[in-house]
Amino acid sequence: MNFSEKLKKFMENSVDASKEFLEKAADQAQIWGEMGKLKIEILQLRSKAQALTTKLGTEVYTLLIEKNEPMIGASTPEVEPIIKELAHLDKLIDEKEALYKAKGGKESDLNEKDRK
Repeated sequence: MNFSEKLKKFMENSVDASKEFLEKAADQAQIWGEMGKLKIEILQLRSKAQALTTKLGTEVYTLLIEKNEPMIGASTPEVEPIIKELAHLDKLIDEKEALYKAKGGKESDLNEKDRK
């Protein structure tokens, strides 16, 4: 094989390797984008759940102290919808976290206090 044939073969191999590298890089960039979106969704859901937990505590306090209710349970009309919404949010958070981890994400990436 002469020099020009070797050079031509080298260039063909380089182009193929570059294409393969770029395809892999594009795939990885898409995965990182999906992970970023999932992380934002998880943090938003957690924030909403925290706000609902505060609302639940406020409602329970109001019923016990201000309205002097002797018994409060999960089926109490004032707290039942909040508890159901919290259960729904918990399920969504679990699903999103599982997807995040399946794409290679770490639990520690989702915990804001671990990042400080």
